[in-house]
Amino acid sequence: VCRDLVRRFDAPEPPPAGNRRERIDLPYCADPFSFERRKADSVRIGPFRLGGEHPVRVVTPWPHLLQRDAGADILAFLEAQLKAPTTLEPEILEWEVGSGDDARRLGEAREALKSETSRLAFLVRPAGPAAPWKAATPFAHALVWTEPLPEGEVLAEAKIRSLTLIVEAAEPLVAAARAASAAKAGVPCAVTLTAPQSTPRLHDYRRLAALLAEAGAAVPILVTAPEWGRPEDQVLESAILTGGLLCDGLGDAVLVRSSLEPAKNLTLVYNLLQGSGTRITKTEYVSCPSCGRTLFDLQETTERIKRQTGHLKGVKIAIMGCIVNGPGEMADADFGYVGGAPDMINLYVGKDCVQKGIPTAQADGALIELIKAHGKWQEPKQ
Repeated sequence: VCRDLVRRFDAPEPPPAGNRRERIDLPYCADPFSFERRKADSVRIGPFRLGGEHPVRVVTPWPHLLQRDAGADILAFLEAQLKAPTTLEPEILEWEVGSGDDARRLGEAREALKSETSRLAFLVRPAGPAAPWKAATPFAHALVWTEPLPEGEVLAEAKIRSLTLIVEAAEPLVAAARAASAAKAGVPCAVTLTAPQSTPRLHDYRRLAALLAEAGAAVPILVTAPEWGRPEDQVLESAILTGGLLCDGLGDAVLVRSSLEPAKNLTLVYNLLQGSGTRITKTEYVSCPSCGRTLFDLQETTERIKRQTGHLKGVKIAIMGCIVNGPGEMADADFGYVGGAPDMINLYVGKDCVQKGIPTAQADGALIELIKAHGKWQEPKQ
């Protein structure tokens, strides 16, 4: 893992072109050493609000090959996600339009999904400057304004159709200028950067945030992570980009480009949001690495407790092998399961030990009862 993390820094990055170098010193967040979410205006995409105090939204690319019978496929996708042990619902689907057939299929999908308008939005992405994107806008909630599309035409269509624009450009300076132009024209918008395959863009997004702050444009930012060739690179590089920016307080929506099918892509994005503490969608666990003082098999115990409590959204459980360092390392957990003596477990609520000396055979049940007593238990889905 460490080798993969540092490999991309082995070759020096080419010097920035144009005036990008002078912009890197602009402040991009309030304080890089403490979290404060960037203040952004709130814009609407379908049933969802983006920016402001709203949750970081999830944009899922809908594969072009799945557009043929999209309405049925999307509905099946939604139902499958609802039945999953941890519900990870798609919010905004990105739909690429390269032909009239793509636009027609979007209309058919919207018709088939008209009863799902409260939990799904569509973002239209033109496949190129010659794409018939206007044929798709009657069925869209938002439109990607890519660089080749003429400004006047895009702004006029957005106003007619009441669309939110996602302003996209390769260079942070261009993206910031176009976003400011759309906002000045009274068109609600967010901004993102192009995502060439296997291209790190962390510092470019920080430049973008700095330029927006300098221009006084509180435009929401969509963080678009590029596709990477190897699966391990996809996870690591997506985590570096989205995790770094979200911990900076930057990012109002996230899109990860990958070769993964939609369900796996959705899982990856929610895992990134969970890891950064941005959106909690499942149980979180803290587990101390084993040492000589560990009083039970830590990995086996952790897996056993996960199987019984993994459906508890927003609950944080610490599983610690010994009483020496465990309580300090689990200080921010809701509940703690700590080895107190051989074959004996102590249970904690926050930093307070509430039950001592529970036989290991009874400790799992006692933990569940403790969670129930504090109103944080829910029955798992059948």
